[in-house]
Amino acid sequence: MVIRKKLLCCLFIALTLFGSLAAKSKKKSKSGFKSSAPATSTEDTNENGEVTEEEITDDDNPDASWQYLEWIEDYPEYVQKYEVVIEEKKNDNSDWTEINRLFTEDNTTRVQIQPLLTPGLYRYKVITYDLIGIPEIESDWFEFNIYRAYIPQVRSVEASVTHSSTIYLDEINDGLFTVTGRNLFELQDGPTDTSFTTYEVINSRKKNAEPIIPNIQEFSDNNRRLRVQFNMEELDTGVYYFTATDASGLTTENGKDNTFTVKFRKAVDFDVAAGYTCPIIIVGDRIKEYLNTTVLPLSANAKISLMPFKRRFGYLGIGIDATYSRLITTTDGYDLDGNYICGNAIFIYQLPIRIKSKTDSSKLRHIATIELHGGAGVAMFYDTAFHFPHNINSEPLNSLDFCAMAGISFQFYFTNRLYAEVSADFVMPFMQNLPMGYIKPVAAVGWQF
Repeated sequence: MVIRKKLLCCLFIALTLFGSLAAKSKKKSKSGFKSSAPATSTEDTNENGEVTEEEITDDDNPDASWQYLEWIEDYPEYVQKYEVVIEEKKNDNSDWTEINRLFTEDNTTRVQIQPLLTPGLYRYKVITYDLIGIPEIESDWFEFNIYRAYIPQVRSVEASVTHSSTIYLDEINDGLFTVTGRNLFELQDGPTDTSFTTYEVINSRKKNAEPIIPNIQEFSDNNRRLRVQFNMEELDTGVYYFTATDASGLTTENGKDNTFTVKFRKAVDFDVAAGYTCPIIIVGDRIKEYLNTTVLPLSANAKISLMPFKRRFGYLGIGIDATYSRLITTTDGYDLDGNYICGNAIFIYQLPIRIKSKTDSSKLRHIATIELHGGAGVAMFYDTAFHFPHNINSEPLNSLDFCAMAGISFQFYFTNRLYAEVSADFVMPFMQNLPMGYIKPVAAVGWQF
């Protein structure tokens, strides 16, 4: 007659009060106010700041259901009955106290707890009686908690800066939010605490990501309001759920009421810039010989950028970069004229730099942007020809070749829209007969739409 050493501790606790049951608070809130709500009503605060009482219906406070302890017996044919001893631990500093002894009528490995246990920390052991009614085997102690369940509700999440459920990463944020709802209890004090709530924030698009744990700064005395603060470095663009979970595992239902949004004030940036460039050829002796120069001073550059992906780590986007150079060369043996055009589709990464505004300390001013870009496109010589003495002209060169480029640029903002840009790119056209590579410094003026 041996009870399996590792008992299957199946505690069926139905002492869960589904609905928004409010019970008398047993803790003093961090804000220094003490709740005095009776067990049959719940305190709320009206628009005038007055404390009112709200009736609780039968649906909010159903009767507690059955509680059972169940275990597994390997040899029930040798057992007459079982005795179950239940002890309670009132608090962390108290000793275990026996509160009940239950007997089964036969060798059934299940016993109903009567009277029902209130929320708290308990332990139990099972004593096996042999066929002649003598206690024979005594199990180890097994601890279990009984929690009273409160369905937490979050009705609004409001940032202190914007007084709305939206904050902007391109503005100053202190990370402070006010959360209102119902059954928003304090955090767990210890293992004997049976009325508490835990809080976390989940990205609605990345539900498998590690949740963000807010710093709870203040609890209201009626468990209806929280003041929390986030580390702003942990919040990137997206829609977030502020969830509350009570001691029994009941969790806030996710919806529009418990969401807040993190984004940039401008969802998309569109930049247009144009200016002067002077390509400097550093690869290609043959092209240097033909042109009789390493620089192309008669050149212009234009760039457009579209930045639709804006995150805390920077902006990602695409763009087009184009260069035009007028080719004019005069030597003792020949003249050369023509056109060189190069265009590239580029991928762009931008890191904006913002500082506090001098005119408004609550605002951020965009002063500069560091940009990395690279891509590929085409390069072409158009209507480029040699002119020799006695009106002898070569066939014009019209070529179209693949090319690639990469570079860095710096944008300095005079206003939120107007900026000056300096950049340096390396461009490599892949021409079979005229290999060439050049550096392209650019000085331009741009406008952000």
